[in-house]
Amino acid sequence: MKKFFSFAGTISGTTFFLRTLFTIVLSIPLIITLISKWTSYFTSLGNFDISDPSLENQMAIQAFGDELAQKIADNPEFYLNDFLNSFTFGWILLFVLSVIPAIWFGLATYYKRVSALFFEQRKQVFLALVTFDIVSDYIVLSNSGILTTIVSSIGILIFVFLVFNNSKFENHEG
Repeated sequence: MKKFFSFAGTISGTTFFLRTLFTIVLSIPLIITLISKWTSYFTSLGNFDISDPSLENQMAIQAFGDELAQKIADNPEFYLNDFLNSFTFGWILLFVLSVIPAIWFGLATYYKRVSALFFEQRKQVFLALVTFDIVSDYIVLSNSGILTTIVSSIGILIFVFLVFNNSKFENHEG
């Protein structure tokens, strides 16, 4: 198990692709945590108990949902700020603990593949790749239009290169 999370060894393109898919699986706890937080926040806005839905008036819950959706559409900044302010230390810790394995495994996967392709310059190429990922995420999240398309296309091309390019190693250890 330790070798999967270590920054040592090399991996093939097929293993890189499969490990990338497994990174998505490792993100499931984060998704569950996010849905739990989202659900607890919105149920706290209503005056009903979801532990036993048979006791609640389903029409009243539907009316509450419709009314809340209209309020959010009218003033999304208020609800976003209120949602962000509702985070406690426990929720933040839970989010951090649920995302660390996926990020660590993903970074180790990229490092091992970069090591297989660029062994002598692996640290510089890995740093450039991580920097590009951070900058491209910022660009994609803060802009729209042709720049987003270009940056996303470059990211896809880098991924395809990492998957399909042959390394000089016959046997990969990682």
